[in-house]
Amino acid sequence: MPIADLVAAAGGELLRLEASPPRRGVRYVACVPVRNEAERVGACLDALDREFGSSLHTVMLVNDSDDAGMDVICERMAGRAGMLTAAEIRWRNARGTAPRARALAFEIAAKVGPGALLFSTDADTIVCPGLMAAYDAKFGRGFDLVCGRIGFLADEAANLPPVDPQRDAAIRAYRDATRHITALAFPDPDNPWPHHGNIGGANFAMTAAAYRIAGPIPLVASGEDRALRRSSEAHGLRIAYVNGARVETSCRLDSLAEGGLAAELRRNRTEADPLVDEALEPPSKLLRRLRLRHLVTACEDRAAVGAALAREGMALSRARALADLPVPAMAWFHAEAELPILQRERLRFSEMARHLPGLLRLEAKIAAARPDTVREFEG
Repeated sequence: MPIADLVAAAGGELLRLEASPPRRGVRYVACVPVRNEAERVGACLDALDREFGSSLHTVMLVNDSDDAGMDVICERMAGRAGMLTAAEIRWRNARGTAPRARALAFEIAAKVGPGALLFSTDADTIVCPGLMAAYDAKFGRGFDLVCGRIGFLADEAANLPPVDPQRDAAIRAYRDATRHITALAFPDPDNPWPHHGNIGGANFAMTAAAYRIAGPIPLVASGEDRALRRSSEAHGLRIAYVNGARVETSCRLDSLAEGGLAAELRRNRTEADPLVDEALEPPSKLLRRLRLRHLVTACEDRAAVGAALAREGMALSRARALADLPVPAMAWFHAEAELPILQRERLRFSEMARHLPGLLRLEAKIAAARPDTVREFEG
């Protein structure tokens, strides 16, 4: 399908399309949504070229931009080691969102680089040296989705308004304890604890085959990266969290992306009691989630699984249908999305802080129960 048709199918209009001459040896395609990033996109492109060289084909999707970002990109086409495709589009009927832009960038990337590894990053992000080698090592071991680390650009981080250090420490402790409890409940030999456990649109990569299985990128309000990971888990794909693949991204507070990093940074610096990450939930709800996940994915009595899902509020016919799915991970994928009791509700920081001691006690209890940790999740 021509790129113009891909854009139209996604709800946009192609205004301009520019591409550098074809080159051999492309192994990666970078998928980069761009919106009003004229001041930063040049540095992003230069860093990509330094790190990947001729191994990279970069797709820049300039969407709903009112600045000279497309011109900046086109000025850098000549003399690049790798290939570059730049598409400028305008969304119809105000349909543009960050997830929709990333999804379209991936669709274009799959067209221009069939079979290549798909690398997701952002236009305000700089890839660090060693990123490609770290990705190569993991893909060489047969991983399907590899998630790198994301840091902040040092000059911008130094100018951020201060955040309450106790609040920041509490959020980090809650997040780490949640991930540790999950790792104890579902040990992953591919990612022994501790690991960073994060996926972000600014730094992950996956094989083209994996994307055909788990994609396309879901058109959710925000968190399309996490949604793609959940789909990858449901399809049994191998996921790796790697420290050596690192990027540094902008931490400015004026980004327009809804539900993005800038919004979180603003909340933590301007609100007395901000909302926290939806992944941070009360200990009782986390334990309930993990116990139900264990039942759905590990119980051999599938009739009992169906009955349990029905008791939790699912229609009996749907509960039985999920229990009968041949892949238990897929049954859990749907159950977690459909059960009202498992819908995530964001806590205020004050609520999270009240729950932190209980979460830490739960973490200690489960860790002390090893190697019989699994019994904690059979209740």
